[in-house]
Amino acid sequence: MTTAKRMSKGQVIAELAEKTGLGKKDVQNVLDQLLALAERELGAKGPGEFIVPEFVKLKVKLTPGRPEHVGVDPFTKQERTFPARPESRKVRATPVKRLKDLTAGAA
Repeated sequence: MTTAKRMSKGQVIAELAEKTGLGKKDVQNVLDQLLALAERELGAKGPGEFIVPEFVKLKVKLTPGRPEHVGVDPFTKQERTFPARPESRKVRATPVKRLKDLTAGAA
């Protein structure tokens, strides 16, 4: 199925329900449980890594915070105080080999 637009959430659920023979509510429940599992694994108490088999690997990247500091503004070349920045957690997604090979064939 080739379309110019990406599929909506409802379209994805409907297609998965049709292909698997499950009901739309069953497919929605599976996706909800997959999201809950990913939240648990990527959360503060989890290992910080989650793999959806045959699909994608999600990994948490921790960026450390920075205290307030005085430095030279690169635009005005004048000294100024830069505000503190809190630490943050960012989720990075990398495709598994099957998807990498799919995109390599298109290039």
